[in-house]
Amino acid sequence: MKQRFLLITLLLSIFLAIPVFSDENIANIEPDKDEIMAEEIKPLVIPPKWTDFCETGYENAVYKDSHDLFNVFSFVKSERIKKKYWAERRVSFEKYLKSCNALSDEAKATCYAELKKSEEQKNDLYKLQRKQLLYESNVDIHRR
Repeated sequence: MKQRFLLITLLLSIFLAIPVFSDENIANIEPDKDEIMAEEIKPLVIPPKWTDFCETGYENAVYKDSHDLFNVFSFVKSERIKKKYWAERRVSFEKYLKSCNALSDEAKATCYAELKKSEEQKNDLYKLQRKQLLYESNVDIHRR
């Protein structure tokens, strides 16, 4: 008998502890749809990343004005020129990105789009120049 009494009181205390919601209480809990619409929804503006445009292996290229001991070899010179090119492009990209970050939220999206377009044009020009250089050096590009 004591066990039943304890069980009943335990169940009653659990049921009494659970809040009962009526339609009025639910209306107070849920936010009003007009309030949600009134909030200003800002589009997510993601800045472009340098790694999206940079050639693999040159993401952190730094221009050094020193000459290598092995500068007589053409591959060392060409590697230094390539590293210099990507280092200068990275500095230019970071300056442009910094100027975009200083703008208001509305102007950032446009600035980022212009930066992306500019970098893609530079990449297209770079690829074209590389093909032209290989052609002038009489190197078969598609040789296997």
